Amino acid sequence: MTLLALYLLATLDGALCGFRAFAGRSALIYKRMYYTRAMIRGVVSAQVASFLSLFVLLLTAALSQHRAELHADLESTAGRMLWVFLPYAAAVLINIALRALPSTDIRASTSVMVLGPLTGLRPFVMIAGVVYGVWSANLLETKLLGILVLVGMLSLETLLNRIAARMQERDLASAS
Repeated sequence: MTLLALYLLATLDGALCGFRAFAGRSALIYKRMYYTRAMIRGVVSAQVASFLSLFVLLLTAALSQHRAELHADLESTAGRMLWVFLPYAAAVLINIALRALPSTDIRASTSVMVLGPLTGLRPFVMIAGVVYGVWSANLLETKLLGILVLVGMLSLETLLNRIAARMQERDLASAS
C-alpha cells in the first residue's frame, strides 16, 4: 500500500512539474487547455519514470534470492519516505486549494510566500525523503532502487523544462 501511495505522489508531482515547466511560456489569453496539456505531459512523464522504476523493481525481485526480505525492506523504506513526502504534499495541496478562493491577494500571497519556496525546496525534500527512507534499509537492492527512483523524479522537471523550451522556440519561430 505504501508503494501505491508513493506512486500516486509521483503522479501528482509529475502533474505539478508539467504545470511549472510550461507556466509563463505562452501568450495565449485563455490558458486552461494549455495548462491541462502541460499537466498531462507531466503525468505521462511521471508514468514513464514510475514504470521504469517498477520494471527495475520487478527485475530485482525476480533475481533476488531473498524476495520476502526484499519486499519487507521496500515496504518499510517506502513507509519512512512517506513521513517526509506526505507533509510536503499536504502543504502544497492546501496552498493550491487556497488559490480557489476568490481573493487576488490570497492567490498572489500563496504563490509568492508558499508555493514558490516549496517549489525551490522540492529537490531537497526528495533527497531528504529518499535518504531517510533508505538509511535504515537492510538490503543494498533497496538502497539502489531508492536512488534510481530519486534520479528519475529529479530528472523529471529538467526534462519537462527542455520540452517546454523547445515547444516555445517552435511556437516563436512559427509566429515570426
